[in-house]
Parts: sequence; structure tokens; C-alpha cells
Amino acid sequence: MAQENSPRAQKSLMGRWLSRIITMAIWLLLALLMSIITEWIGMNTKWSDEGVEHSRMMVKTELGYLNEDFQKSLIVQRPVQYAENVASAMHHFMYEKTGIMALLSNVFRDSKTESIARLIAEHVLAAVYVTQVFAIRLAILTLALPAFLIFAIVAATEGLVQRDIRKWSVGREHAGLYHHAKRWIPVTFIAPWVVYLAFPVSIHPNAVILPFASLFGLGIFMVTYLFKKHI
Repeated sequence: MAQENSPRAQKSLMGRWLSRIITMAIWLLLALLMSIITEWIGMNTKWSDEGVEHSRMMVKTELGYLNEDFQKSLIVQRPVQYAENVASAMHHFMYEKTGIMALLSNVFRDSKTESIARLIAEHVLAAVYVTQVFAIRLAILTLALPAFLIFAIVAATEGLVQRDIRKWSVGREHAGLYHHAKRWIPVTFIAPWVVYLAFPVSIHPNAVILPFASLFGLGIFMVTYLFKKHI
């Protein structure tokens, strides 16, 4: 009986992981789309004087953050080169392979291009820069994964110590708080990916990553601390 159910269980497990990967990819695409739409709205409202220059400067600023504060990483040897490679690969597949960059070059090169066509081209070019910003931020978030791991290890260690103290001092159970904290953990891990990737202006990565990593660690601490005393 166990042998008959084993393939089904494996298939179900693979299906769940595939579903999670697809869901994450959808969320990333939505974050990119949100970033582009926000940039287009800003080009016509808040930073209309800057135009395409706003998104171009965002690329330079994001790379500047990498050069200043991400010189070393536990994941890759050269974080800046890694981020540039991610941005270059995304740019190549989304805009060069599709012929969009060649079309933009023709529009801006031709002095007889109508103003409407040039305006559309500027918005598309802004989307290109926003995609580069998105790719750089995506690379930064992957480089920040060890920070979440460190916060989790420290929090889990402290939580288990506090759980033992609670266990031997006959402390009260808090099942409600435990389940709330358990639901909070995936939110604090996923939220920085959505918030940071879709943020409309340049922001230092630490301003987003550290607060959410701290909340993630707090959630791990609460779960390990509030875990039932007797298994």
C-alpha cells in the first residue's frame, strides 16, 4: 500500500513545488509591471521635467549602492559583476532578442519621426531602464538571502533557549500567538521582494532588507519560543 502511494506522494510534492515556482514568477512579473507603470505615471506627473533621465539615473544610483556596500558576498565572489550580468541577461532577452532596442534606435536616429512616436519611444526606453533597475534589485535580494538565514539561525537559537526556560519553569502555552507568528514568517520573507522591486524611486537596499530580515527573525524567534513544551 505504501509503495502504491509513494509515486503519488512524490508527484504531489513536485506539483506543490512547481506551483510555488510559478506563483513566485508571476509575482515577480507583476512587480516589474507595477514598476514600469509607476515610472510611466511619474514621467507624466511628478518627474515630468526629468522624463527618461529619471529612470536612467536610477540605474546609476542602484549600481552605486552595490559598489559602496556590496563588495563582498557569501553567494558570489563579485557582487557588482553578478548584478550587472543579471541586468545584462534580462535586457538581452527582453529587449535585444525581441528587436525593441533596434526599433528604438531607429526612432531616435530619425529626425523626421513624429512627436507621438518619439513620445512612445521615450516611454519604452524608460521601461528598459526600469527593467535594468528591477534586475539589479533582484540580484541584490538574492545576495541578501544569507542575512535572512543568519537572522533565522540566531532567532531560532534564542527561541529554543527561551522555550526550554519556559518548559522547566512551567510557563503557559500560547497556541494563538504561535499560529499568528507562524503565518507571519512567509509574509516577512516575501514582502521585501514585492516592496523593493516595485519601489518607484531609488532607495538603499538596507532600508528595506534589514527591517524585513529583523521581522523575519522575530517571527522565527516567536515560533520556536512558543512551540509546545511537550512533543
